[in-house]
Amino acid sequence: MTLEIHDGNGNRIEILTEIPHNLKRYVLPYTKPFAIKGDTFKALTLKFKGNGFAAWYSRYWMDDYTVLKARDAMPVLELRLSLRGSIKGTWDKVDDPLLPVHYFQMSFVPYIITKAIFEHAMEYHTFDIHFELPFLQELGIDYNTLERFIHKVVHEEPAAISDYPHRCTPLMIAEVNNILNNSFTKAGKKRLLKNCVTNILIAALEEVGKQEMETLPLSKDDIEALYYVRSLIEQHVPIYPGNDVLVSKARPALNAFKLSYGFKRLFHTSPKEYYLQIRFRMAKEMLREGQSVSAVAAKLYYESPSTFIKEFRKRFGYTPGFYQKHGD
Repeated sequence: MTLEIHDGNGNRIEILTEIPHNLKRYVLPYTKPFAIKGDTFKALTLKFKGNGFAAWYSRYWMDDYTVLKARDAMPVLELRLSLRGSIKGTWDKVDDPLLPVHYFQMSFVPYIITKAIFEHAMEYHTFDIHFELPFLQELGIDYNTLERFIHKVVHEEPAAISDYPHRCTPLMIAEVNNILNNSFTKAGKKRLLKNCVTNILIAALEEVGKQEMETLPLSKDDIEALYYVRSLIEQHVPIYPGNDVLVSKARPALNAFKLSYGFKRLFHTSPKEYYLQIRFRMAKEMLREGQSVSAVAAKLYYESPSTFIKEFRKRFGYTPGFYQKHGD
């Protein structure tokens, strides 16, 4: 990659592979970091590499109004999310690149020519995912909106999958947080990354193609496979098998895309949320039996009792201890 970054006046920006001491505390394990430094800002970008994709988590600390320009000969198929701070600018021939907080846009350009405008002195966060075309095709995504998009990608035409940014779904934000905040091993992080990135992509495509999604057919084999997947989830609780495992066991009748939209159509929730509903139901049953909070957390494979308490309270609005004393 031969990325060049300049400020709005054409001054070259420093790209640092040696991370400054004051930014090292933000570096996450098993990521490739680099820093960017200019007169009015500093930034840190962390690269997560997967098979068929790469994700970039970037934090910008702006001291003043700043314009950054970047160019690269690399073709980019990118899903771009704004996590903190609205960013204006231009992105080659793609219209309306403004991204408010917790919005996303997905576009393709055969080369990068982009300008980002940071209007305020504040901290900005973005999460970008760059996909290789085979990754999309392997998922089995099969609706017309994406087919038209992929056609333009194959012919190297700048294209946006939608005409305007869309609001991120809660699942998309949750999966980004899962990538950024976990204590898994290196191998576990790799599996988690692929699963989360797949879920983010599918959620984005479902959001963009809502009307078309409602009419996508499910065959008899698809439906049978989805009921089988539901039984697999029930058998594996308190462990979530992962979407890759669910798809592989249900093949050839199912792919990752049909797992997502088909499961929601049949059971009115996502596979992961269905698993969580069962897991929390088990938690309540054990708490009613008088088991300690720490014992329940261990049996449900939480990292720690405090993690269990935090997630329990987030879901129900009260702690496990309160539930033991007062019930629902």
